[in-house]
Amino acid sequence: MDSASIIWENQQTIMFEEGIVLRKPSWFKKLFFVYVYPIMNKAYRQGLDESLINELESSQQSYFRHLKFSQHLKLKKKQNLVDLILKYYLCMLFANELEYFLKGFLIQLVVLFSQLAMPLLTKYIIEYIYESDKDYHQALLLIFLVMLIRILNLLSMSHSRFMMKVYGYDIMSVISLEIMSKCLKISLLSNTERSIGEITNLIQVDVQRLIQAPNNVVNMIIIPIQLCITLTYIYKEIGSSVIVGIVIIFLSILQNNYVGKQIVKAQKLVLKSKDNRVKETTEVFQMIKFIKINALEQFFQEKIFKLRQIELKCIKDRLKYFSINVFMGWLSPQMILSFTFGLYVLLGNQLIPSKTFPIIGLLSILAASLQLLPISLNDLLETKVSLKRIENFLDSHELMNDLYCKNKAAAASSALEITQGNFFWRKECIEDQQILKNINIKVEKGKFVSIIGDVGSGKSSLIQSILGEMIYKINGEKPKVYRSSPIAYVGQKPWIQNATVQENILFGKAYDEQLYEQAIKYSCLSLDLEILIHGDQTMIGEKGINLSGGQKARISLARAIYSKAEIFLLDDPLSAVDAQVGNFILKECFINFLKGKTRILITHALNYCKYTDYIYLMQKGEIIEQGDYQKMQNNLIFQEIEKKFEFDIQQQENQNITQGKDVQLGDEKEIDQNQEQIKDMDKTKSDLMTIEERKKGEIDQEVYIKYLQYKKNLIFQTILFIVLIIWILSQIMANLWVTEWTSRYASLSDHYSEITYFWVFLFLGFIQSMFAYIRAAMIVSQSIKSSSQIHNDMINCLMFAPQCKFFERVPLGRIMNRLTKDINSLDVEIHINIAQFSTKISQILSNNLLSIYVSTYLLIFPLIIFFYICLKIQRLYMKASRELQRLELISRSPILSYFTQSLMGLTTIRAYSQSDFVIKEFAQKLDYNKQIVNYSIAASSWFLQVLGFASLIVNTFAIGYCILYTSNPSFAGLILTFAASLDRNVQQTVDSLSLLENNMISFERCLEYTKIESENLAEVKTVEQSWPNQGRIKFINYSVNYRSNLPLVLRNLSFSIDSQEKIGIVGRTGAGKSSITLSILRIVEALQGRIEIDDVDISKVQIQRLRSSITTILQDPVIFTGTIRQNLDPLETCSDEEIMKVIEECCLLQLINDRNGLNTSINEGGDNLSAGEKQLICIARAILKKSKIVLVDEATANIDIETEQKIQQAIQRLFKDHTVITIAHRINTILHCDKIFVMSKGELKESGSPSELLKDKSSLFYEVYQEAMNHK
Repeated sequence: MDSASIIWENQQTIMFEEGIVLRKPSWFKKLFFVYVYPIMNKAYRQGLDESLINELESSQQSYFRHLKFSQHLKLKKKQNLVDLILKYYLCMLFANELEYFLKGFLIQLVVLFSQLAMPLLTKYIIEYIYESDKDYHQALLLIFLVMLIRILNLLSMSHSRFMMKVYGYDIMSVISLEIMSKCLKISLLSNTERSIGEITNLIQVDVQRLIQAPNNVVNMIIIPIQLCITLTYIYKEIGSSVIVGIVIIFLSILQNNYVGKQIVKAQKLVLKSKDNRVKETTEVFQMIKFIKINALEQFFQEKIFKLRQIELKCIKDRLKYFSINVFMGWLSPQMILSFTFGLYVLLGNQLIPSKTFPIIGLLSILAASLQLLPISLNDLLETKVSLKRIENFLDSHELMNDLYCKNKAAAASSALEITQGNFFWRKECIEDQQILKNINIKVEKGKFVSIIGDVGSGKSSLIQSILGEMIYKINGEKPKVYRSSPIAYVGQKPWIQNATVQENILFGKAYDEQLYEQAIKYSCLSLDLEILIHGDQTMIGEKGINLSGGQKARISLARAIYSKAEIFLLDDPLSAVDAQVGNFILKECFINFLKGKTRILITHALNYCKYTDYIYLMQKGEIIEQGDYQKMQNNLIFQEIEKKFEFDIQQQENQNITQGKDVQLGDEKEIDQNQEQIKDMDKTKSDLMTIEERKKGEIDQEVYIKYLQYKKNLIFQTILFIVLIIWILSQIMANLWVTEWTSRYASLSDHYSEITYFWVFLFLGFIQSMFAYIRAAMIVSQSIKSSSQIHNDMINCLMFAPQCKFFERVPLGRIMNRLTKDINSLDVEIHINIAQFSTKISQILSNNLLSIYVSTYLLIFPLIIFFYICLKIQRLYMKASRELQRLELISRSPILSYFTQSLMGLTTIRAYSQSDFVIKEFAQKLDYNKQIVNYSIAASSWFLQVLGFASLIVNTFAIGYCILYTSNPSFAGLILTFAASLDRNVQQTVDSLSLLENNMISFERCLEYTKIESENLAEVKTVEQSWPNQGRIKFINYSVNYRSNLPLVLRNLSFSIDSQEKIGIVGRTGAGKSSITLSILRIVEALQGRIEIDDVDISKVQIQRLRSSITTILQDPVIFTGTIRQNLDPLETCSDEEIMKVIEECCLLQLINDRNGLNTSINEGGDNLSAGEKQLICIARAILKKSKIVLVDEATANIDIETEQKIQQAIQRLFKDHTVITIAHRINTILHCDKIFVMSKGELKESGSPSELLKDKSSLFYEVYQEAMNHK
């Protein structure tokens, strides 16, 4: 079954509101695309929605096509098929689509021969006009033949067009799945050659090139055949004079070859520069919260703008060749015609109408093909560049899974064994940077093992080596790893999907009620599901934006429990939950429920080690000691760590007090109170992620006006209009001149010499080509400026968009879809559409005016009827096309979001062996998009047919007039030539208008992001350069909510913080702790009341000035691509000496010394650093900022005991003259504070020194402290 049957054979279940049922179409409906009319009518009357898009048949779905493609690809690789096109394009062609492709190719041949037959019939009509004794039966036969050939051409053209486009989208979908499949076989941690931004560009830009590839391949085959037939006919008519035309064609081919090579070079630079911009833009918006709180918008905005300027320069260089191709595309046919006719008459021949106009008709068809030839060639060359990029990616080194072996002897007792374990992260550093050294471990089945060590000691890397994410030295001794399966993995940074809670837990597995309830119970999610309005059907935002850190960790744990794995790899999950929850999970889940399973736990909390069967102590990538808890207590290093830990062991073991009392343990009264509070909070989050808005109806005139305003220069637009007029006039003059030239041999005219006719005709052709070049160059120049301006406006608006109202509600994929796919449309496509539309509309106007001028004014009437039908049909088609295009663009956002989301969770996906599930999910999103596109293509083909049948009115009238009334054969030839091309010109005009409108929808979508409501950037009060120099903070009757119509998160809050005072804030989930810091930073704005810093109302201070004056240390470390120096001091305000001093204070000296100093490169997201190292860098960055006010969202949960103590001491010492507000995650981090604030339900319930509050046994703080003390 061919791809076209996606629509043809699968139309039985769509039910419209009016009761219209779209059933399986008959052959008649297939032939004339009648089956698509109900959808278009629905779109015209009421608009379309997603429910009307039915699923594809299983045999047509991308997943099954990809399976066939993958099998064939492997087969071809075995046969050493390495050629790029054969490997990635023809491979698909011959795998399972050859029959369909050949069918389309044969139909295209019918298109070709029916097109060429029309000029030949023109010859017989002109000869009939010459006859004195006319046979009207012959006239009727000629009219019948013309109509028959026109209908044949019309049907074949529409179906060829439909089949090639559908096939192109099939290829695009399959290659997209192949890229996703490859992503699931590589590690972005060890493969630093690839970034998320670059891979995203492959999906958003490179793969899109494949859509037009089948049509371009057919053009490259058909056009030479057409050329041969045309030249053969011309040779038959005018003999050796055609040689000069062949020479010009040969020179044109050489020119196209040269330009093509330049285009390939330019396109490589364009795509490389686009990769860099997309990579930087993706990273910026992933860490937008960090950028805002540090007032770094301008810094990162300039980085994006610089990369954008480089990209635009490359695009301009590429588009210069587009203008050259336009010039040569118009000049070549004119030169062929001029020199061929010139040589013909110079050899003493007569240029009679019966010879001239068939040749002109053939050459006009050939001219269109020759204009299309360089475009198709250039598209194929650009496709080749994209395919080469895809090929390079698909040839990337994959995970080194060959080190896994089946040890039958070990299988009976061991769950995991590693011998000779020497592992690396990066291939290029393989000689000088070994991460894991001489790892030899053996974990027996059912044992509970813990791994401990300092920050950067290699604990997480050991887990990653077990999962196969790391690499080994190829020419060295290969490690051997034995592991039983299946495996469950709970990462230090949980990977959460943008799906429901249940879907995150099931992760593609069948629903088992009993197992599901157990997973909920032992991950402590029961109360959360009761509190959430939609329970386990609550939709989780992107990256778990509407979940707390503890909830994300526990959902990740529930996923592991539900997987029924035999080995559990637990990378410090208990650091994300509080002491009470951690104690329950450790004892009830890890020890009891998972008893009999193999558990490997990474932890910094030594008190957990006594519950494990075996302990591994790591240092600098090596296991320096191992044994059970009793044995390890005799080890000096372990004893030293334990002593530091016992400094305040009860306090140290408390994890994330701020997560609150969120399990079914403890005081029921507290649970009830907290439940109501979290219910309110969930109401604010249930509608967190906004649905992407889809405009309906026509594009607002405001959008077109705005696009013209981006072009700005009125003088430039006036010149462009004059250029277009001159170009039109040159076309009209050239047509009249050739009519004059051929009329002289019918004794109707003899005004000029042959040389004069030749040179004037050649000159008019050159003027026409030159002004076509100028027109194209001007349109390209202005379009690039418009694209540059709107991109900059989007970035500017996005950078200063509010965090809570925008970035926490809009998925990153939706933002990036506009900054990649839509911007690419404005960069590359829209100017071509404008050029094509202006060309075609000009040709229609000039040709019709000229036809009326040389024939009769009666021609106006069929033209009026034709254009009236066109107008009515165009309104129907254009509205349906707009609706489908908007649906298509919206359907692309989930594709990109799911793709980028999957890239961030590759380790988790592979650990659970769910690669096939992810590919199927991705395929479903591709199929939904593809089905919309298929409807759009069918609608376009239907429209082409309707226009063609309507044009038969004009054709019949023109032919009848020529046969019955015209006495001038030259005029008859001109009229017939124009009439034959009328429907093609109108169809191409509406096509170009449709494409222009589609690209204007991209502009419309981009324009929406230039109207995003900005943060309040106004400056009401100018403060001194030294402000704040005291650090006093005062809340006065302050209330705030995150968005309008949502509950207050802070209620009438009033308190004062003195200069240099240290404040610790505690409270349960939703108490309002983080809201205090967000309010000070004006991430949220006051609903009532005010905040004063050093007696200045912060609402009147310019927001950038405020944030740049405050230091914030976040719980989740934020690292960006660059060097360590750039991460520590992005604005370059500190000397190397200052930086090195802080590095030493923050225990980073060893990291610096072991690598390339301050110039050590950091991968995307800091993937080449441990979690602890990333946190230390963030703390060092905060210290270097030297602000008088410091806000600390305690960030030492993933740091070992010794390093944490050093950091806490460094913070206390270095910030002793600063005002510090710390949100407490562990009791020990705030016991040194001057005051403790206890928050509950957005209100300050208690405040005082730690000793004062602890003396009062009825205080909330005492209760929290006792909870911590009681859970060891």
